[in-house]
Amino acid sequence: MSRIVLGNSGSALALQQTRTVLSELVDEWPDLNITQRTIRGASSPQEVLNALLAGKMSIAVVGADDLPRTLPDEITIVAVTKRLEPRTAVVSKGQKNLPDLTEGEVIGVSSHRDRTFILAHYKHLDVQVFEGGFDEHFNRISTGELAALVLPAATLIRLGHRQHIEALLDVDVFTPRVGQGSLALLVRTDDDVGFDTAYTLQHRPSFDRVQAERSFASAFDDDYAVGALATVSPDGELSLFGAVVSSQNDVLIQAEISGEAREAQELGKELAQDVLGQLSTAP
Repeated sequence: MSRIVLGNSGSALALQQTRTVLSELVDEWPDLNITQRTIRGASSPQEVLNALLAGKMSIAVVGADDLPRTLPDEITIVAVTKRLEPRTAVVSKGQKNLPDLTEGEVIGVSSHRDRTFILAHYKHLDVQVFEGGFDEHFNRISTGELAALVLPAATLIRLGHRQHIEALLDVDVFTPRVGQGSLALLVRTDDDVGFDTAYTLQHRPSFDRVQAERSFASAFDDDYAVGALATVSPDGELSLFGAVVSSQNDVLIQAEISGEAREAQELGKELAQDVLGQLSTAP
C-alpha cells in the first residue's frame, strides 16, 4: 500500500487546513495510507517547502497567499482546492468599517504588505503589524486598545470566527494578497504518486485564478507591495485586477485585464508589464 504524508506547519490555521485536505483525500483514495505530519519548529511556509524537498512529506498543504512569489523548479503546485471568500475582513467593535474610523485610531494587521495597502487609502489611521493568535488581538478590541483588525476573511472562516466579520473591504480599496482564500497542494516535481493523489482535489477555476495572480506578482521585487484578485466566469473568461504600491514613493497603481482562463499565466504577465510601465512614468 502506498503511503502519502501531508505536511504542514504547526499553526492552528495550518492544522485545520490540513485536516480538511486529509479528510477529502481519504474519501477519494480509501486504499491509500494517508497521514498528516506537522513539521516541528516550522514557523514559515518556506520551512515547510524545505521539508517537502527533503522528502519529509509527499504533499505540502499551504495557503496560497503564504507562498513565495516564485517557487524552485523542483516543486510544483499540483492543485488548488475550491477557493473561499478572497476578500479581506474588518473585525471591529460597534460594526465599524474603516471609513468610519477617526484619525489616530489603531488598526491591527498581520503583515507589512497589508499595512501599506491600508495607508495608501487611510493615511490618518495608526496601522500596526501584530504577531500572535486571533483571540489575543480580538480581546484588544474589546478593551478599546484596538479599533479594528484587518484579516483575510477566509482565515476567520476556517478558524470558526465568521460571526466576527463586520465588513468585507472593496477590492479596489484593499486589494487582497495574491492567492488569498485559496489552499495550494504542492509536491516534488518528480513525485508521480504525490501528483496523482493531490490532483484529485483540483478545482480548475480556483487554480487558474491563483496562477494568474501569482504570474502577475512574480514580476515585482520586494520594493513593491502587491495585491491581485482574479475571477473566472462560467464561460471561462478570466478577469484579473492587480494593484501595486511602490515603497520608494508610495505611488499606488491599479490595472485590469481579461481573457481566456486557459491563458491565466500570460494574462498575469501582460498585466504586470502594464503596471510596470505606469510605475516607470509615475512622479
